[in-house]
Order: sequence, then C-alpha cells, then structure tokens
Amino acid sequence: MSASFRMIAIFSAMVVYAAPAVPLATPESTRYSSMVVFGDSFSDNGNGSYRISNGTWPLVPPYHQGHFSNGPIWAQYLASNLSLPLYDYAVGGATSSNALIQGFTGPSSTLAVPAVTDQVASFLSGLSPQSTTLSSTSSDFSHPLFVIWAGANDIFFDPNISATRSYLEIQFAGSTLLAAHPNGRVLTIASPDLSRLPYGFYADELTKRQLRSFTDLLAGLLEDGARARSDVDNVDLRRLFEQFEYFAQPQMYGIAPLGKYGSCLVGTYGEGGTNGSIEQCEDVDGRVYWDEYHPTTYTHSWIARDILDALS
Repeated sequence: MSASFRMIAIFSAMVVYAAPAVPLATPESTRYSSMVVFGDSFSDNGNGSYRISNGTWPLVPPYHQGHFSNGPIWAQYLASNLSLPLYDYAVGGATSSNALIQGFTGPSSTLAVPAVTDQVASFLSGLSPQSTTLSSTSSDFSHPLFVIWAGANDIFFDPNISATRSYLEIQFAGSTLLAAHPNGRVLTIASPDLSRLPYGFYADELTKRQLRSFTDLLAGLLEDGARARSDVDNVDLRRLFEQFEYFAQPQMYGIAPLGKYGSCLVGTYGEGGTNGSIEQCEDVDGRVYWDEYHPTTYTHSWIARDILDALS
C-alpha cells in the first residue's frame, strides 16, 4: 500500500491525526439515506457514556471529546466518507440486551446504560441519540444503513454467557429494525479476538480461553445470519486485526512491528501506571490500541476502510 494512499483524508475542520486509511467517497453513498449505529464503546461517538455520565466518563483529556479513543471513531470516518447523516445510539458499557446481562459504564462500571435492544427501541419510538424527537418528515430513514456492533460486554460482564444468546439478541434487534424499515439494510460487525486485547495481558488463561471462544462462536453465528438474509451483511474484524500482528504485515497498514501489543494509555482502568496515575505513550501513531480495550483513531480508520470494502 503506497504512502500516498495512506495520506488521503476524508474530513476537515477537525484536529489533525495520523492520516486515516479510508479512501475518497464512492457511489456506495447513493445506496443509503443515513447511517444508524447501535452498540457499545467501540462505536460510542461521545454522545453515549459521556452524556449519560454528565461528562465524567471517559476522562477528557486524555480521551477525545467523550470518545473511547484519541480521535474520531470508525462510524464518523465511514459516515463522512459516504456523506451520510450519522445517528449514533451506541453507549460505552452496553450489552446486547439488559434482559440478558445488564451493562454499566463509568470508571468503576457502576452506572447502568441502555443495551442495544434499548437503543433500537429508542430509535423506533422516534427519539434521537440525544433523546430529542426525530423529525417525522425527514427523508433520512427512507433507506437507512443500520449497523450493530455488540457482544463484547456480554462476555466481559458475564464470563459464562453463551455466544448463541448474545447472537439471538443481536439478530432480534436487526430483524426488528428491518420490520419497521423494510427498505433498510443491516450490517453486523464481529469483534476482533477479545483475548488479544491489551486487557489480555492482565487476564488469566481461563479468561483468555473464554474470550477467544466467545469471539469465534459469535463471529460464526453473525456470518451465518448474514448469509441467511439478502438484506443483512456482516464484517468480521478478526481478519483485519490479524494483519496487525508482528508475524503478519503491520507496516503495510502504517502500524509499528510491535504496535499491536500493549496500549498507548495505561492506568485508566486501574491497570499498570504508577500509584494510580495515567500514563500516555509518545508514539501513538504506530499503535493499534489507545487503552487496554479500545483502538486508536488511526485503527478506527482502518476499521472504516474494512467496512467500506464490504459494502462495496
């Protein structure tokens, strides 16, 4: 991949970060009227956990405008690339369903948050991500792209949870959306291997096996679910993140040879650090992870590129 390609930017009037990986807009943007996102902190654009916690979580700084990253996330890159209005209902700490397992946010995970099923219900009831009333005359929802990325917190909050149960909640959310908006399309996202997050460094072997098994099983179910319907697609991020490993070709993605291991930010969740302090690296541009769970904004741009390729 040439250096010139990596320097293509898709948005302006924002703080300048390492050049994102998403190319210029494509004709795919004409297929959709808007992008509506449901999920957890991987997709929270600052309107979720930060708003619910009254601006206390995640910490700003070092986090960017309430994002669980150091800059824009994949949904913002993708919506900007496709020139689509973005309605982002994702909330850090959310599970697939609170009936299955309650999700929480905050520095000690004590603040209950709406799950994906709640987020979908909020959208279908006519509420915006800011809990204001959506315009009933808007054309934004004539043929929307619904994106659901969920499941990680299910296993983090309950290590014994079944991937099948999480999948059924995600499937139900997607089916509910399509029943209400038959001209819409659903895109599900399968998480990268959760056992390979920097968090895994602090986890025991049993926990890592549980995370790996859950990731693989849920990814397989999501892929099968997408094959079974003509109006559902799935993007499996395990393959992309495998390319960031040392034994693969991370430099082709602008990632340092060891950039996938460890995180730039240490201490936010009480791990590492010195006497409870938060420490930040100086070489964030070559890192995959911002903290022990969440990608850097540069990695988010590659996630957006991966999704764009799938939509094309």
